[in-house]
Amino acid sequence: MIFVFLLVLLACILSFIVTFFSTKWVIKEAPIRGFTGKDINKPDKREVAQLGGIGILAGFVAGAFTLMISDSRSQEIIPAILLSALLIGFLGIVDDVFNVRQSLRAFLPVAAAVPLSLFSLGHSVISIPFVGLVNFGILYYIIIVPGALTITSNAFNMLEGLNGLGTGMGIVMLSTLAAIGLKGTGPTHLAGLLALVTDFAFIAFLLFNKYPAKVFPGNIGTYLMGAIIGAIGIGGYMFTALAVLYLPYVVEFVLKARTKFKGISFGKLREDGTLYWDSYPNSLTHVIMKLGRFKEYQIVSIIWAIEILFGVAAFILQTTVITL
Repeated sequence: MIFVFLLVLLACILSFIVTFFSTKWVIKEAPIRGFTGKDINKPDKREVAQLGGIGILAGFVAGAFTLMISDSRSQEIIPAILLSALLIGFLGIVDDVFNVRQSLRAFLPVAAAVPLSLFSLGHSVISIPFVGLVNFGILYYIIIVPGALTITSNAFNMLEGLNGLGTGMGIVMLSTLAAIGLKGTGPTHLAGLLALVTDFAFIAFLLFNKYPAKVFPGNIGTYLMGAIIGAIGIGGYMFTALAVLYLPYVVEFVLKARTKFKGISFGKLREDGTLYWDSYPNSLTHVIMKLGRFKEYQIVSIIWAIEILFGVAAFILQTTVITL
């Protein structure tokens, strides 16, 4: 037991350290190679390093491999989660470099779901709150798992544009899945451990991505964050929690759909540093802007607080209303 605890602790530390130093490297090297983006919400529209998701990827891999040593059972679930997340991370970096068509970008995660579907063979039952156990049969492997991973990975790309927004949302989600998983057994428990370890990679990245950001995650970061969270939730059979945690992204989807997904999440800058939006909201960020005079980091904090409430609801539903 002590050995396992020490290995999990080591995995958390490595996840943080590797992400921290990998992200520092990206901040230094990305501008030299021309991978920068404008920080639209700043008066000077400063250039900020892109591809910060590489740091998250490095920390996630380091933590996951260390965690695999702690329990022989993890030889099944963690490689499945790791491979699915890495395939989508690869899609993200290809998109950053070659600007993949949106239609192709939206559906490629279906292929990345294959490792998770293979891991789940023999388990096709989902416990739905207030309904009970539902056996989806083959639909679980060919529709539910690929569909869930596609939605979770693409969603993070929609609600972005403010410093630290997506990373902070990811920390809340991972913390929720970790708390649920650590109460469970079997794959759910192992998925919870991986969520805990990955949380430290996100926290390390947030140190550089928070306001005022020194690095942006890039598409590799947004796709990867969504894929990791989705894969952990799917691999740990925490579908109810995933559904609740992603409700803010459902709102974002509806708002973006009204613009045929051409809407933005940025705001317009007042002289006092607050952000505003003077037309129909394209994003949840715009809804917050219309509620008062908030600076960028305040808008981000409000959305984080909303997600924390959904995290509490997800934990209650997954651990008390249904059976893990």
